[in-house]
Amino acid sequence: MFNTIGIIGGTGQMGRMFRRYFNTLGIEVLVSDEKSLSFEKELVERSELVIVSVPIEHNETVIRRVGPMLGRHQLFSDFCSVKSKIVPEMLKSDACVISSHPMFGPLPDITKQNIVLLPVRPGKFLAKYQRLYQDLSLNAVVVSDWKKHDESMSFIQGLMHFFHIVFTQTMRSKDVDLDTLLSICSPVYQANFAFTCRILQRDPQLYTHILMDNPENISVLNQFVKQASESIKLLQKKDEDAFVKQFLANREFLGEHGAEFSSQSDFLVEKLKQFEE
Repeated sequence: MFNTIGIIGGTGQMGRMFRRYFNTLGIEVLVSDEKSLSFEKELVERSELVIVSVPIEHNETVIRRVGPMLGRHQLFSDFCSVKSKIVPEMLKSDACVISSHPMFGPLPDITKQNIVLLPVRPGKFLAKYQRLYQDLSLNAVVVSDWKKHDESMSFIQGLMHFFHIVFTQTMRSKDVDLDTLLSICSPVYQANFAFTCRILQRDPQLYTHILMDNPENISVLNQFVKQASESIKLLQKKDEDAFVKQFLANREFLGEHGAEFSSQSDFLVEKLKQFEE
């Protein structure tokens, strides 16, 4: 168990949430923000674990500032969703480094949510850090190669967020009558619309930096546009055989996950129907 955890940016939404949860474990949590920079050095000196939880565009600056304050007996971590720029900066400190990425935003209940742990230079801390989040009923997923994180996020976050944003942009450009569209939609399509709205109701700066700061995104998004263009050509040519062949190849690629997540979608659709009632 960590005796003292310091959260830099601890007055933000994520910082406040994790402070509350860490407190439930009986852990002392120290926090600082841009209004309490004078306390930052003391926070670092007193904390066994120091977590940077600031807006994505400020991570590098904060890590450069506090990194030199940390020693080898401490663990340095973060909650940033893009790692390629900040991990090299964290490694300039003398501390052990385990980068982390909560795969969720502020929630009233984080039970069974995923948090990714990237043991960059873990020292003696990996099992202890993993246990910390397991004690909060989180799924602490360890990914040994931190460099693959941004590559994975380019699909999980980059491509999916881009799709929802451009989906809305397309409707807006065609001046779609949303009321009519949604009155016709079945729950399956409403579920897709719900996830689009979920993204667009949140902080635009966060999603802008998730899309712009991850160097892997452009390659993936260009590939998406290429695949979309090729599929449009099949539709224009009315090449049913080629389109069906492509459809079935995609199904085969999904393998056993196809049936599993299809069942999950049935569950979500039923829940959505109950929400409407």
